[in-house]
Amino acid sequence: MKKYVISGVVAGFVLVPSVPALAAPNDPLAALRAQLREGRGVTVQQRTPGRDTTSLTRGGRLQFDKHGIAGSDLTAKLSFPGKDETADEFDPPKEENQATSLDKPERTVRIGRTSYVKGGPIGAALPAGKTWYKQSPGWTSGMTAIEGDFINPAELSTLKAMLSHSKRSGSTYKGSMTVKELLRVSAWTRATLWWKLASGVKVNWTLTVTPAGLPRTMSTRLSSPKAGLGPVTMETTYSGWGAKVSIKAPPASETTTELDSDKALLRLPPAPKR
Repeated sequence: MKKYVISGVVAGFVLVPSVPALAAPNDPLAALRAQLREGRGVTVQQRTPGRDTTSLTRGGRLQFDKHGIAGSDLTAKLSFPGKDETADEFDPPKEENQATSLDKPERTVRIGRTSYVKGGPIGAALPAGKTWYKQSPGWTSGMTAIEGDFINPAELSTLKAMLSHSKRSGSTYKGSMTVKELLRVSAWTRATLWWKLASGVKVNWTLTVTPAGLPRTMSTRLSSPKAGLGPVTMETTYSGWGAKVSIKAPPASETTTELDSDKALLRLPPAPKR
């Protein structure tokens, strides 16, 4: 009996080694849900370059529990690129007030729905002996938030809404929503956006995720000619997912719910209860 060797060509067909299909990208919602553990969190760095003559840097950490964002600790600083530091148009004030504190770092610690603000314009209006202003319910950021972003894909409800309004290309999601839509779905947005912004203003974003599906970078753009709002671009990065994070309230002896009426030129409005 003859023995035959089967070659790579059989009946006119070429046998080609099988190639595994490319893995589908991980589900960002499932990836974020897996991060929602007590005492874990993520580092956030945000930059708003050149909004008019003002720019903002803001960074810190978010702490999770099994329900979502349980706390945040963010420090922001405004800078004025167009400001002439050598100009001497008026004598410097003898005492620092809110107007001269706009470029001082402003730190906001928020635990649950209670926030504590230190430094910045609010810090300049604190009574003697107090270093933190307490609000409950309070905001995620202080006065400087008006120059920053108010959309947060580290919040599950926000990320879900963003994905449903996005088109994906690889690891990048591009989409848009109106401010009105964001306020409806996002507790973070409601607790950040203390200033007036027309509900019809659109927020456009480009969100990239890690191979695991977690937010890595986000660029957002606001524009509304009708509201007199020119293009504003904000850039945010997320890193250190799953790191241990412990955010604590400042000592009660250093906090107050009152501001010095003689110094309080600017005030945060009451925060939303929900």
